[in-house]
Amino acid sequence: MPELKIDRGAGRPTDAAGHQAQGAGSDQNPERATGFLMRDNSRLMRAAFTERVIGLTQAQWGALAHLSRHQGLNQVGLADLLEVQPITVARLVDKLAALGLVERRPDPKDRRAQQLFLTGKAQPLLDQMWDAGDEILDAAFSGFSDDERQDFIEMMVRMRANLSRLAQGGGVDRRTLRHRMG
Repeated sequence: MPELKIDRGAGRPTDAAGHQAQGAGSDQNPERATGFLMRDNSRLMRAAFTERVIGLTQAQWGALAHLSRHQGLNQVGLADLLEVQPITVARLVDKLAALGLVERRPDPKDRRAQQLFLTGKAQPLLDQMWDAGDEILDAAFSGFSDDERQDFIEMMVRMRANLSRLAQGGGVDRRTLRHRMG
């Protein structure tokens, strides 16, 4: 099997003769590269969402969305979901509680912890968020057939499962990968 090296100019794996390695993805143009496209689409969707959900910051609507799916979560759990430090969530929850959107209740299983619950005042904002999300997704899928939309969603679900396994250390065995490339 040929040894691979990274071509620093092109940023992609090449063999000793300078030919691009098979399976490495032939197009690293940021306009076509999967990672760049996923990041750009996510950024554009967040920007469109922020324009439509007036009165909340991105962090606030993210917290409300997670709490709507995980009522009774504690601040550490919410911090994990939001991928921020617990102290950041404490300040965020303070603000949401001051707005009357979230309430803290003692955790019956842990005297030191508090569970987070949405109040009735949060529901109109959640409805606005879901409507904005539907509008943005409809625009994003403009020109897609119903089958293409469903196929894309199914592929994204499978990709998330693959990446979840990878993040948990269950990635592809490098020997298997080398065998495939050889």
